[in-house]
Amino acid sequence: MPKKKRRRTAPTSTFMTTAGWRWRSFPVFLAFVCGAFVMGLLNGVTNPVGAVFFYLALFGVAFGAAHMVTRSLAERRMRRRAPGVPPPSPEAGQAAERRRLLEGTPRRR
Repeated sequence: MPKKKRRRTAPTSTFMTTAGWRWRSFPVFLAFVCGAFVMGLLNGVTNPVGAVFFYLALFGVAFGAAHMVTRSLAERRMRRRAPGVPPPSPEAGQAAERRRLLEGTPRRR
């Protein structure tokens, strides 16, 4: 009688296998830069090394804030558009403007 083949079982999930965190992503970068900015504020700008550290952190915070603002504006713009409708072409805008001009002109009898 042939021996039964053992099936491999999936490894049990541990913290290392279930944590799908991407460490090189924007939220991690922003958290690091905000922490560096607070450390730069606490350290002071009196010594030259602290000044360079502070201004680099300030640049990173400004970049992160700009990234968040532009992303939220782009998402709002995409939500505002109707799904499945392509953006209007310039010719369509000119045709709509011609119709409005024609509707606004006085009619002669």
